[in-house]
Amino acid sequence: MGYRKTLPWLAAVAFFATACSSASGTGPATAAGSSSASEEQNKALVLRLYSEAFNQGKTDVVKELVGAGYVQHDKSVPGGADGQVKQFQDLKAKIPGAVATVKRTAADRDLVAVHWHASATPANEATGEAKVDLFRVGNSKLVEHWSITQTVPATTASGNSLFSDQYQHPNGAPALSEEQEEKNRTFAVEAYRKLSDGDATVIDTSWDQRYYQHNPAAANGTGPLKQFMQQGVTPPSGTPGATTGSGGTQFGNTLADGDLVWVFSSDYVVADIFRVADGKIIEHWDVVADGGQ
Repeated sequence: MGYRKTLPWLAAVAFFATACSSASGTGPATAAGSSSASEEQNKALVLRLYSEAFNQGKTDVVKELVGAGYVQHDKSVPGGADGQVKQFQDLKAKIPGAVATVKRTAADRDLVAVHWHASATPANEATGEAKVDLFRVGNSKLVEHWSITQTVPATTASGNSLFSDQYQHPNGAPALSEEQEEKNRTFAVEAYRKLSDGDATVIDTSWDQRYYQHNPAAANGTGPLKQFMQQGVTPPSGTPGATTGSGGTQFGNTLADGDLVWVFSSDYVVADIFRVADGKIIEHWDVVADGGQ
């Protein structure tokens, strides 16, 4: 499948970010996470959209969960609960028999992110669409929504699907404190920023050499990432808002939950998910919007 021709090495690993502020007008969220209990409640609320509204066709659940003034950033559908219902209906018309299979989630402060697979044959991860949704929750209602969709390719360079988990923690997934999650967020976002700004030295200090890759165009390991960097391809200087005055790439919202850090491009056409283990980035998933390459 195609990737951004002007950013070949960045797009191959979904390392792309543009405008300086988030689409909501509030700017990227960077404050420490709220209480775990509140975050888990927000996550449970959002997941009902997939288990009940999408998979069971309960449109009344959407109207129960969506707040007044619900802001929908997908310009192809209207705002409010009716717009969210339409978005689901349009997807089911596009993929008859589609089932929503949630692969991973994150709840951080008032944000909930969901990485999911829309397919009529969910056991086959080389079918359907890869999707990431980002919701803002307020007063136990969904108040804002961004969405990114990518058609799933038949094959990938790494042999890994767009959804699978390749890395397994030797002693099981760790239970991380809010403080450690925030440290992971800062670490991963800054490493990603340096790489996006063209600093190849960050690969050796911040990436695990095994680096399991789920972007369809990139193979496993840090070697392919270094090769892209060695090509000397940098973001075009004419890209509006790609950097600040000091030359630093800016992102949209970022989240940290468990060992995963989620980074949204500030135009919300790319979502990256990084797994952090033992102080290194070891695994990466992304969703790059169709037509946004």
